[in-house]
Amino acid sequence: MTIEVYRVNPETGTRTQVCRKHTVEPAEVLDFSSGYPPCACPRCTAAGSRSRMHALVTEANRRSKGEL
Repeated sequence: MTIEVYRVNPETGTRTQVCRKHTVEPAEVLDFSSGYPPCACPRCTAAGSRSRMHALVTEANRRSKGEL
């Protein structure tokens, strides 16, 4: 994934770069530690959804690396 942050002038449409482009590589191992607060939405707090979400993210990472 490539991230670029810029500001757009609403009158002229001119883009001004705020932060230069940065490419983010997929994580090798997901971090499910307490470093990040868990999501509290109903979908994520349902029983078993954490392991399902882990499987979905792992599959997405493998697809982005071309392994699937």
